[in-house]
Amino acid sequence: MEIGCWNQLIQLQLSGSGDWAPCDTRKVEMPSREMEVVKGQMVVLQAWYSPSSDISQNTVIWHFTGNDSKQVINFSSGKVGHGQNEFTNRVGFSVAMPSANLSIYINNTQEMDSGLYFCHVIVPGGHGISGELRLNVKVPPSPPLCSMTGNPVVKGNVTLSCQSSQGKPAPQYKWTKAAPTSEVFFSPMQNERHGTLRLSNLTKGMSGKYICRASNTAGSDSCSINLEVITSSNAGMIAATTLGSVVGLVAMVLILIFILKRRQDTEEEMANEIK
Repeated sequence: MEIGCWNQLIQLQLSGSGDWAPCDTRKVEMPSREMEVVKGQMVVLQAWYSPSSDISQNTVIWHFTGNDSKQVINFSSGKVGHGQNEFTNRVGFSVAMPSANLSIYINNTQEMDSGLYFCHVIVPGGHGISGELRLNVKVPPSPPLCSMTGNPVVKGNVTLSCQSSQGKPAPQYKWTKAAPTSEVFFSPMQNERHGTLRLSNLTKGMSGKYICRASNTAGSDSCSINLEVITSSNAGMIAATTLGSVVGLVAMVLILIFILKRRQDTEEEMANEIK
């Protein structure tokens, strides 16, 4: 569409003259054929046409084609109609109808709103005209989940992982180490696509807080994990302490069972003596 036609339409609307730009009357004009919006925001799908006769009897229909096809909204016989679907209560014409401005708004956009939108104008006794545009609803990354695999001991190796369950386009992941010894990481240590950070030949100085930020063109979110690198001797002490605790717990349970059994036997002996 010629930009001059769209600018002329806006100027005529603002002036309130009631006239319309004499551009191409053979199609519905749309200033943008590709539109993007972030999930949850409102979007206006701009469209208009240049009628050559009275517009009060014209029918306007907006259709959506995504996973399936459905009617979004229509204007016919002086009334606005809505389809009974997920667009109900979220869509409307931007100006009072009838009008040569066919723009519609969609509130609280959802990812499923992504797809092709067709605007058709049916002129009684004349030819119909139409136009189309594509809407892409972007989704910010969901809060990512941070995790760690490996053995965090001196000279050991660990892999930090970070993943968001949602995001469109697919999020990129970047790991950083927080203060007091801030650090950024690059490939091959860091895989921004899969959200992994491999730390090899660990030292005590590598202990600290590691932050992963998931981001795309719609937004970002982050998670963190604390890494504590320990020596092999400390790891052995921890393992021994853990094992000792387990053995102690088992011993306490066995003693308790012995006491209860002993008490039961005593009570049975006393009962037999009474008889």
